[in-house]
Amino acid sequence: MAHAVLAIAVSPQEPGRDIVISELTDIGFEGFLETDEGVDAYIEEAELDLDAVKEVLSRIRDAEFEVSYSTSVAEEKNWNEEWEKNFDPVEIKDLCRIRAPFHEPRSGFKLEIVIMPKMSFGTGHHATTSLMTEYLMTTKVEGPLLDMGSGTAVLAIVAHKLGVKDITAIDIDDWAFENAPENCELNDIDDIVILQGDASLLGKKKFNTVLANINRNVLLEDIPKYVDVLNTNGQLFVSGFYSEDLNMIRDVAQKAGLIFNGNLEKNNWVSARFIKQ
Repeated sequence: MAHAVLAIAVSPQEPGRDIVISELTDIGFEGFLETDEGVDAYIEEAELDLDAVKEVLSRIRDAEFEVSYSTSVAEEKNWNEEWEKNFDPVEIKDLCRIRAPFHEPRSGFKLEIVIMPKMSFGTGHHATTSLMTEYLMTTKVEGPLLDMGSGTAVLAIVAHKLGVKDITAIDIDDWAFENAPENCELNDIDDIVILQGDASLLGKKKFNTVLANINRNVLLEDIPKYVDVLNTNGQLFVSGFYSEDLNMIRDVAQKAGLIFNGNLEKNNWVSARFIKQ
C-alpha cells in the first residue's frame, strides 16, 4: 500500500514542528519523521486531501510561522525502514527512557520501556506523551486505569511497569491497534486489554485513573464521558492541547464535576490533572 509523504518546512521549528504534527494528526496523517527543515508526514495515498492540508497550513501561517510543503509517494516498506533509521530514544529527565528494540539499553533511568516504531503516533517524541509520562511517574496512580487515544500503548505500558493493575487501552487508529499488542509483548506484558474504537466503547466499568492524550476538540466533547466512568476521587489526566486552550478544558472539566489540580507545560503543550469530586 502506497503512502503519500508531505515534506513540510516550518520556521521557527519549535514549537512549529509540534503544531504541524498535531494539526495533521487531526486530518488523518498517521506517522511523522522529524527532518532538518521540519517534518515528513505520512498518510495513505488515497486518503490525502490537499485542500485540508492547505487549510491547516494556512492556520499555521496565520499563527506567524513560515510554512512550505511538497508531496511524494513512498511504499510502506520504505516508510518503516526510514522511520527506524530516524528513530532516536526518548529520555524524559531521569524518569523514563523510551527506546526501540534496535537500541542498546542504558542505565540511569527509573524506567526503560521498548517501543517498536511503526505507522502509529505515540513513540514518546511528542511533548504531550512526554508530559503524560512525567505525570505518571511523579503522581500516585491506581487501577483500574483507562488509556484513551492510547496510540502505541506507551502510557499504558509505563503505568503497568509502575505496578498499576487492570489497564484498558483504546485507540481508533488501525495501525495503533495492530502496534500496541506488539509493544506490550516487547515489554513482557500480556494483560493490558487493547480495544479499537472511541469513547462509545465505554460501558459500566469504573476506573480510578483515566488518561486521555488526544486533542482539544475530542477532549471538549468527551471529558463528560470520561467522568461518567471515573470513580469518586479518581484522577483524569488530559493532554493534546496548547496552553491557550487550558481554560476551555478547565471549564468543561469543572462543569462535569472535576476539580483542577494543576498542569505541566512543554513547548506550549499542556497536560492537566483533575480529580473527581
